[in-house]
Amino acid sequence: MNDATQHQPVAELVTALVEELQARGLVGTAYRDGVVRVLNPAGEPDGSNPYARVSPGLRQEVQCRRNPDDGGALWWYWAWAGPTRQSPPDLEPLCPAADAELAAERIAKVLEMPSADAASHGGLRDGG
Repeated sequence: MNDATQHQPVAELVTALVEELQARGLVGTAYRDGVVRVLNPAGEPDGSNPYARVSPGLRQEVQCRRNPDDGGALWWYWAWAGPTRQSPPDLEPLCPAADAELAAERIAKVLEMPSADAASHGGLRDGG
């Protein structure tokens, strides 16, 4: 078990992640129990489109939880929507919670805006 992570309070891990996200232009909001909700402001609807009200934008939730496969060390988990609104989220390991930089990089990759080149090719990028 990673002793540094084991003894670091969840609040400190959350703060470190939010700071790393902000450095990448993302907005991270901390909630109770180690939950961080992240959004990419560039993906938010601009309001000029009448359908924008139903667009969720580019958002992702992650949660800081103990990983039983890593001796109970704190990890960041992707929180994916469950099969129904009443279901708890499906949690998928992201990375050790002490590595806020890696977590922020991976979250930023998921929430990145497609390039104009990718959009003009149906979302596919040239592999080169």
